[in-house]
Amino acid sequence: MQLQRTASSTEIPEAHSLGCEQLRMERVLHTSVSPIDALVGGFRSSEVALFEGDSRYPSDLLHLLCVKAVAELDEEVVWIDGGNSVDPYALSALCKRMRIDRRDVLSRVNISRAFTAYQLVTLIDERLEEEVGESSPAMVIVSSLTDMFLDKDMKWMEAYQLLRRCAEDIRRVTRDYETISLVTDRTPGRVPRNEGMLNLLRAESDAVVSVKERRDGVLVSLPREGRSAVFHPVPWNQTILQDFRGDEHGEDGTHI
Repeated sequence: MQLQRTASSTEIPEAHSLGCEQLRMERVLHTSVSPIDALVGGFRSSEVALFEGDSRYPSDLLHLLCVKAVAELDEEVVWIDGGNSVDPYALSALCKRMRIDRRDVLSRVNISRAFTAYQLVTLIDERLEEEVGESSPAMVIVSSLTDMFLDKDMKWMEAYQLLRRCAEDIRRVTRDYETISLVTDRTPGRVPRNEGMLNLLRAESDAVVSVKERRDGVLVSLPREGRSAVFHPVPWNQTILQDFRGDEHGEDGTHI
């Protein structure tokens, strides 16, 4: 279904006075992981959130938020995968744990995979807006965005310019179609070629969430705000006591 950004005066007389950006209510999606929700405060429509760091935990969060977007917001998800990170088994396991129909969820997650930087650019620069316009998703996910642009066979300036096009496209589509957009960068910032790319993604993001694994747990921080939290995540495929007795903080059992 084509998403309509404006309406004629005969359909919604007050549309011009309200402005198209107010025709759709703001949506906020939480992880149900208490330390993260307390720190971040949820992920909002019309905003791009960047997860940075070489931890695997952001991938777990993407799978969790993907399932919750379908289950709670009752809308589709567009997922562009630049690092072969989408795991249908993980999505199915989360559905089982949250007691929702996995077939319904999986049928509403539109996955596109790229295996080269040029394929990734095509998916984002040429096809993303069309896909979002047709499916009206609540969420757009772009995983491992910088990985392929670090290919040594690509010239630095070409890689940087292509990545900038992608980042600008994601930001524009996020604003125009009011999606909750999540982007991940798993390459360490200390890699010289990646530092400039990471700074570019930070500049094009509304929120930056840094994730690092330590001996005492996972450190999640908001570099711009200077706040952080350390916690011990439970693997999504590990059964915990709340799965049987119900969680006092929520009913979906999403303690990852």
